[in-house]
Amino acid sequence: TSTVFQMYSQQVKIADFIFLRNKKIEAIESGLQQFNIHLYDSNELNNGRTQLSFQNETDAASAFHWVNFLYLEDAQWNNRLSIQTQETKLVQAYLKEMKQLGFMFTNKKIVDRRVYDVYTNGENTIELIYSQIKNTKPVQPYYIFAFYYTDEYKYVFADENKICSVPVTKKNSLFEN
Repeated sequence: TSTVFQMYSQQVKIADFIFLRNKKIEAIESGLQQFNIHLYDSNELNNGRTQLSFQNETDAASAFHWVNFLYLEDAQWNNRLSIQTQETKLVQAYLKEMKQLGFMFTNKKIVDRRVYDVYTNGENTIELIYSQIKNTKPVQPYYIFAFYYTDEYKYVFADENKICSVPVTKKNSLFEN
């Protein structure tokens, strides 16, 4: 079945990113262009992987500026996509959408002074990574949404999740706030 991009006020939705994560480069590029997000840089990495960076060129680019995509030809199941934002209202809207899409909070971890909240719907896993820019007054938060196929996430991050997970209370989950 074909998923149609939803363009509410030119806002890219979580469902759009999930849809793009397992596509080929050409589909990703043309899909993001619909939102005025264009290829900015491409780097060949080891083992056939390509790192692509897309820049948000809309007038309302304050929502987020970049989309990063780690791509492996013929292995879309382990492609990774991420976006970064400083807009707390956008994070809240994305968390609300994730809840509507059936995502549930599953883990909290701290890695390199960044807090990771992990959500899954069984097929896809999203990490919401929270950090701060300390050289600004006031200190500014920033958020990264990283999208994975769940089986790949469990395999690649198994050790990190065991070592870095912290006890969770409802108040600690941005999803619940």
